[in-house]
Amino acid sequence: MKDESVRLKTEAEFQNARTKDDPFIGRRNKFYYLTNEAFKSYQKVLSDNTLGKKIIVVGCAEGGVTPLAKAGAEKVLGIDIASEPIKRLNEKIEQEKLSNIASAVVGNAEDLDVPENSFDVICCLGVLHHLDIQKSAASWSKALNKDGFVVMEEPMALNPIVALYRLLTPKMRTDDEHPLVPADIKLLKKYFTTVDVQGYVLLSLFSLFFVYIYKSDNLRDKSNKFLEKIDGILLKKIKFLNYFCWTSVIVLRDPCS
Repeated sequence: MKDESVRLKTEAEFQNARTKDDPFIGRRNKFYYLTNEAFKSYQKVLSDNTLGKKIIVVGCAEGGVTPLAKAGAEKVLGIDIASEPIKRLNEKIEQEKLSNIASAVVGNAEDLDVPENSFDVICCLGVLHHLDIQKSAASWSKALNKDGFVVMEEPMALNPIVALYRLLTPKMRTDDEHPLVPADIKLLKKYFTTVDVQGYVLLSLFSLFFVYIYKSDNLRDKSNKFLEKIDGILLKKIKFLNYFCWTSVIVLRDPCS
């Protein structure tokens, strides 16, 4: 991995540029119907644990801060390495009169600048694979109280089709992004006693065939639903297949700090 300061600066510049003008947004959105079930699962965990909670949203460029504040959280802190999304988010917090509950700061998610045992929940969407996992897990476990937990949606590395797509589209991401492998999950277990990984998008990936056929949204959706059911059966019976999914919802409980 490159020098720490260079890595963080590169990531911040990439995210700032993406906030202002993301040339790949259309391509991304074309594929993200596949991850709807994963996102619903992520949201369900959060919605069940929002009321009266102190929550950190890591990588808040994608939003999430104001909805949690409106949903009854006691406190919501957004942290992002990029200044542009933080500026926009603070403007939104001010406009929606949520400043008494929510705030957003430029910060390093690998070294949270918060007191130990001060938060109940940490959440993020597709952020951990941009970070140094060991540093992040260590920092997050310290920030949480003994009953606190992390919930996140993250890409997995072992699906060969997705890996090939990543290889062919290097400009869509920074050099330091690293979708998760089993060794990363093992590393997380050093800092959290309970690590639950639920994969999504295994065989359902093949519904992408219909994305490239004119006026085939109905066939795309039907094939996706059918293949999702098969995925559910396979992933329940063969746990290791979770690592071959495109994405996953990971819940970390019982911080070891």
